[in-house]
Amino acid sequence: MDFFTVRVKCGSAESEERFKSMIQDAVNSLHNREFQLTFQAAGGGMLEAVIVGRSDKDGGQDHPEQLIDLLSLEFAEYLVDVKEEEVAARVMKRDYSFESREEALQVQQMVNRMLAEGTETGGSREERKALVQKALRGYMQASSDLHLDGFALFRLKTYEDKLRELVDFAVDEYLLDKQYEEFIGLLQYFVYFQEPLTPLVHLMHKQGHEFAILNEQFTPVHVPASGGVVARIADQEMQMEDVIVSTLISLSPDKILIHTQDPDAQVITTISRIFGERVELCLLCPHCKPFHQEFRRLDQGR
Repeated sequence: MDFFTVRVKCGSAESEERFKSMIQDAVNSLHNREFQLTFQAAGGGMLEAVIVGRSDKDGGQDHPEQLIDLLSLEFAEYLVDVKEEEVAARVMKRDYSFESREEALQVQQMVNRMLAEGTETGGSREERKALVQKALRGYMQASSDLHLDGFALFRLKTYEDKLRELVDFAVDEYLLDKQYEEFIGLLQYFVYFQEPLTPLVHLMHKQGHEFAILNEQFTPVHVPASGGVVARIADQEMQMEDVIVSTLISLSPDKILIHTQDPDAQVITTISRIFGERVELCLLCPHCKPFHQEFRRLDQGR
């Protein structure tokens, strides 16, 4: 007598072998029970697994809770590990339309990266597996026939809601990145055609977005009261890397020498991208060494 039948579209030889292996492991882990597991090809490229169990003494079908727990866990791991990207892509396609296929692909890659690396948005991978297992266990206690892809499509609303949170977050991040890149491009264009007003500016990088701006003689530079050059050249509300970018654009230096001990900082990268060949980095020189030492001393004395 059949105890359980499950059908799935594996999509590759690797995922098919994994599916077979996990069911076999679940069945083999039960002791003192007589179960026979068989696999066969079904229509539409589907793989069908049939678990045949013995009948109990009253002639009824044996539905061991332990096997249901094991199988629901294995199926949940398979869905999350193998099918999750596919489910997330379906959610994204249903909820969003993009200007181009390339844009959709970039968002999908961002979603897949977030799924693989883990993020607080959408819950952890283990939390999502627990949601899927709970739904599978409830279904398998009432039915002996499971179409795994159909189950993922129609019976995992809570799980899909978690993926939707993650997709929404990825889309928001992509749009912010896109807006940021467009704004950087606009600033690069503006700087390219801007006539230099100052021969040289020394940026003494303290930490984070904190800088001291000095001239060629290493004395503080008077910053023009521009009223926000950046805001005037771009009709969008975007907070750039603090006020330093707007200040530099107002000064329009021919050369910017950044003295820093953190050359990979985001603000340094942004300044370098906007001002291009005008920027040089200094990691250690007779001027910046005492500056950094004095700043650390003052910072520690706060």
